[in-house]
Amino acid sequence: MMEQLLIQLARRAHNDQIVAAHVLVSGIRLLVYPVNTGLIVCMGFGADLAYRVHPESLLQKRSVDMSRFGVWLPVLFLDGSFYVVRRIDGFNPASDVAVLTEEDLMIAQELIS
Repeated sequence: MMEQLLIQLARRAHNDQIVAAHVLVSGIRLLVYPVNTGLIVCMGFGADLAYRVHPESLLQKRSVDMSRFGVWLPVLFLDGSFYVVRRIDGFNPASDVAVLTEEDLMIAQELIS
């Protein structure tokens, strides 16, 4: 069901040229940024919950299994929020094709937890 949520956020971000966001029950934030050639999808924690992320552990987990986690890039924003981000090229807002699969999103969640 996160696939459908991500499609809705992506359409809103693309059509309105805004950052679309949704906070999951776990406190994880899903952000979608429109860019010229597609979208940037972010999953992580705002500054208030960023203490849940242990950057050293995340980087080690990512480096040990780059085939699984390598497409997600860790980012620490100036406000203290921490996300893993992924660029999506060629987004078509008229399509019902998933922006990312449920598995892709679960991998991002696993990486930041």
